[in-house]
Amino acid sequence: MKSQHVDPEEAVKIHIDVQAKNSLAIHWGTFALAYEYYLEPPVKLREAMEKHRRDPEHFFILNHGESRELKSEEVFD
Repeated sequence: MKSQHVDPEEAVKIHIDVQAKNSLAIHWGTFALAYEYYLEPPVKLREAMEKHRRDPEHFFILNHGESRELKSEEVFD
């Protein structure tokens, strides 16, 4: 799966590298495919955002079945 997915730390680095205004975490908690507890990735993502001094509110983590409507200014400059 590594060739197709990234861990939370890598996701934050990508968020920074591409200078994303906001990002969305996907494909977490659906299947137990790794060694960590299946609900651990959101915690690790928030920790990585704080480690890199980024506001965790700019990396959306939706609960299963949840949706979010974004205003255009949240997506585009």
